[in-house]
Amino acid sequence: MAKIFFFFLFIIFSSSIRGNPSELPTFGDRLSGTISIEKERKLGQKFLRSLRAQAPILDDPILQDYLEHLIYRLAVHSELDDKRIDLVLIKNQNINAFAAPGGIIGLHHGLFLYGETEHELSAILSHELAHLSQRHFARRLDESKKNSVISLAGFLASIILAATASGDAAMAAITSTQGLAQSKTLRYSRDREAEADRVGIETLALAGMDPKAMALMFERLQRSSRYMGLNKVPEFLRTHPVTKSRIADSYNQAMKYPEEKPSLRLNYQLMRSRVRAITAIDRSDELTRFEILSNSSVHEIEIAGKYGLVLVNTKENQNTEALSILRELIKKYPLNINFRIAEAEIYESLNELEMSQKTLAQALETSPGNYPLTVKYAEILLAAGKPKLAVEELQPLSTTRPGDLFVWYLLAESYGLARNIPALHEARAKFFSLKGNFEQAIKQLSYALPLVTNDFQASARIRQDMKDIIKLKNSR
Repeated sequence: MAKIFFFFLFIIFSSSIRGNPSELPTFGDRLSGTISIEKERKLGQKFLRSLRAQAPILDDPILQDYLEHLIYRLAVHSELDDKRIDLVLIKNQNINAFAAPGGIIGLHHGLFLYGETEHELSAILSHELAHLSQRHFARRLDESKKNSVISLAGFLASIILAATASGDAAMAAITSTQGLAQSKTLRYSRDREAEADRVGIETLALAGMDPKAMALMFERLQRSSRYMGLNKVPEFLRTHPVTKSRIADSYNQAMKYPEEKPSLRLNYQLMRSRVRAITAIDRSDELTRFEILSNSSVHEIEIAGKYGLVLVNTKENQNTEALSILRELIKKYPLNINFRIAEAEIYESLNELEMSQKTLAQALETSPGNYPLTVKYAEILLAAGKPKLAVEELQPLSTTRPGDLFVWYLLAESYGLARNIPALHEARAKFFSLKGNFEQAIKQLSYALPLVTNDFQASARIRQDMKDIIKLKNSR
């Protein structure tokens, strides 16, 4: 049974920082008064860079695209004023979600394995959005003058541990964080959790989701923690318990809204299969699982099971079997982007790169600019020895998605293979900067600068980028 972690980062600055200061960034001194939204944003970006540098990020454009559409669908109906959201999917099967100031929302891929419907996943995301919209960070900051404070460094350490180590190690880190075990802090966090539940349920209802999904998730959390045994229950659930009262309150809140039937939603079921397929340790086990699902009497489950079979068979180079199943799916859903990408990947596995390109080019005609389609098309162009064409596809994405690590990584690779060395170094600098490795970013720009001495615009741009990165470095 996967361990369950739900973190909200009530991040308060402390003059006494636990942990190794050489391994954790400095986020500032103790502040007084309520922090501005823009200041929260800047602090959130610092946290995000550290998270990207240390946590195992699941770089999958299809999953990322799905989650971004879902979070923004919810955010439109939330009380969030600043709707700039950075969503991070962490490769970890443990059940974990967290929100950090400045619009940062993170979740482990284990949530896909645990949440049976899109409504249930949305309940968790709505809860985290509520922490952001109610500005719990700023409110906690304002009260920190009277209460004990919690260090950002300590919380960052616990989040990283939760993403990379065992649950017990993560919990040990959290309980050692300054002031967490004090009763006032515990009471306060429970109040905030209750508020996030209430506001999150309202968001669910306004977004057309089942408002009861929050209570359903809590019930399952409670059952799961019971099955784990007393000694294995995560410490966070002891300090922030999913009680019968909390479940009842969630159901009562949901009763205020019109009842919504919790549909399975095909796209969510496809994402669940995708997560299982791309994170599987034992593919034979997943093949068995998908075989069972593919014979389900429930249409969405059946289709998702067949999609899982396609993905795993492709990974196992069973391309004939994969293509046979996929053609059946495409016949039913000819415009489904997930299936078109899977088709391109089969042709790639067969080294039929022209067919792969053709498949994706046709899909892009009906969905121009689509993020996962474009990224996959660029990857195939690179594999086919056409880096200049890959650059043409990726450059617009680097503008519309300036914080996308995977796009900058691919763009750097494309520039390198196209022998555009100055652009290669600029793209690498952007990649390293997003991960908080400012020294390496500056080094890459210093490599680029002497190569553009005859290009005034390029030279001025690189110099300005260096100044900006140095400023970020000095603000740590």
